[in-house]
Amino acid sequence: MFDLAWSEILLVGIVALLVVGPKELPDLLRTVGRWMRKARSMASNFQSTFDQMMRDEELAKTRQDLERSMSGDPALPRPSYAAEPRPAPLEEDEGFDDDIADTVADVIRDTDAAAEAAATTAPAKAETPPAGSTGA
Repeated sequence: MFDLAWSEILLVGIVALLVVGPKELPDLLRTVGRWMRKARSMASNFQSTFDQMMRDEELAKTRQDLERSMSGDPALPRPSYAAEPRPAPLEEDEGFDDDIADTVADVIRDTDAAAEAAATTAPAKAETPPAGSTGA
């Protein structure tokens, strides 16, 4: 906003000291400080009010979009956050589901057969503790 260098601030201070005098300078600086505080307070108040208005407007827009989407009226525009509609499913072969079911059944049958074969060829052995151990 303002770009004051130290040399410019020093120049303003010297001019103020010469014009006002050393006796009145503290009162002048105190008054300028009060004005600056008041100006900053007003700017902060304006900014917070503006931010609150923006939040309220965004909330109202979101609420309106939600009400439009809940009404189910297709003539109303879609809300900005709504997903694109899904494409229609492709035409599938009638036997496709049957082929998958047959493949799954074949895999299950082969797995069961392999498990039975493994159980009959290798009987379960009881574990024996290593030599020299107490078994506990």
